[in-house]
Amino acid sequence: MEWEKLLSTERGVRFCPEDPVSDRGDYDTIICSTLFRRLQDKAQVFPLEEDDYVRTRLTHSLEVSAIGKRLGEAVFCRLKKAGKDPWFAHHEEKEFSDVLLCAGLIHDIGNPPFGHFGEYAVREWFGAHLGELTLEGQKVTELLSEWQIQDLCHFEGNAQSLRLLSKTPYLGRMQGFNLTCGVLASIIKYPVSSEELTKHNPRGYKKIGYNWAERRLFERISGKTGMNGCRHPLSYLLEAADDIAYRTSDLEDAMVKKVLNLAQIVEGLKSYEEAMEGGQAAVRECRNQLENLYREELEHRDRKPELTAIQRWNQQMQERMIREAADGFVRHYDRLMEGRLEGDLFEDTVSGHIIAAIAGLSEKQIYTSSLKIKTELFGRRVIDSLLSQFMPAAVKYDTAEEQTFIERRTMDIISGFYKSMYHAEAEGKSREERLYLRILMVTDYISGMTDNYAKRLYMELFG
Repeated sequence: MEWEKLLSTERGVRFCPEDPVSDRGDYDTIICSTLFRRLQDKAQVFPLEEDDYVRTRLTHSLEVSAIGKRLGEAVFCRLKKAGKDPWFAHHEEKEFSDVLLCAGLIHDIGNPPFGHFGEYAVREWFGAHLGELTLEGQKVTELLSEWQIQDLCHFEGNAQSLRLLSKTPYLGRMQGFNLTCGVLASIIKYPVSSEELTKHNPRGYKKIGYNWAERRLFERISGKTGMNGCRHPLSYLLEAADDIAYRTSDLEDAMVKKVLNLAQIVEGLKSYEEAMEGGQAAVRECRNQLENLYREELEHRDRKPELTAIQRWNQQMQERMIREAADGFVRHYDRLMEGRLEGDLFEDTVSGHIIAAIAGLSEKQIYTSSLKIKTELFGRRVIDSLLSQFMPAAVKYDTAEEQTFIERRTMDIISGFYKSMYHAEAEGKSREERLYLRILMVTDYISGMTDNYAKRLYMELFG
């Protein structure tokens, strides 16, 4: 792979001279979009959160964007200094880091309401109910291809991001945000389809990166950037920025929610340290840093010494993680450019151990807390009920099969935004493909909802 192609500024759809959106940069297009603004009411960790201190998908995405840009700046300088590639001597750092700035903003834009639990709820619904849907006396599962069925049963926020960014109406144009191929390629963490995931997956990807509906777009992006089906090198930096942002912020937010305290964090680090086979000293040093910061805050008689200590520690850890991720990119540069790197940039680093320790603590204390689970189970009920209400009506929509009065009224609720997206995409397509796109229309509609809108619609429909 080569940077001249990897950072391709060609548009994901195509350049349209008569389209005013084409003259805008990716950053402006993203920031001014409705989809981006909706992230302010989508859960990062705690759904339906009323405390405005706790992070949402929007604030998380802004943090990932900022960290991603810093990673890009650090890597560019290291590679230029090392003379790794002549491209860096003849280009500006901004060309490199701005791709990560934009990718960080949109990497979660396809996530449904209620966080990752929402993804599980969508997959669960299709696994349980897709076989029950019929059209003109025929089972929907007999009309859809295996690839299309697997798309639905493997619903994934990353694939949904690519779909929404390329297909949603934007300022009246049916070409999505029409972002550059370099930016779109950077958010594709899993360059694999559901068909490949289930039949031929030598790299062991656990999730899909694109749907059957976006297969041509993926091929265009892959071709224009020279990825050739591999992960884009910048996707590793975006992944690192995401890990840095949410692993540290989850601890802080959990403390604010009183799900976790400083003693539990220290004990979690200590337990991980004791279970390690090597490198205990470095992890112990980080744990000691946290305890020292807490003692400092006690001496200053800070009103919230535990929270302030973890905030300061998070900043120090983030600096270390940014530095070690950048070093990892340079160290693995050849394998990255050949599409051969497996794993992430934190392999065999102190940061990798700290992230693993926090991950274990989060799984044990944060993600399984009753406070979080109660709202997630409610969210699952919301998504399950909405899909059950809208999907049977959507199957019959825009067909010769007669709809009931309730089904017609149900379809009236769906935003014209998503209906126009369906009609533009379905024009000239076969009966089977139109069916698949109608199912995606409802999936787009429900996954595009904010937490509170989904809750409010559920209460209005079902009381």
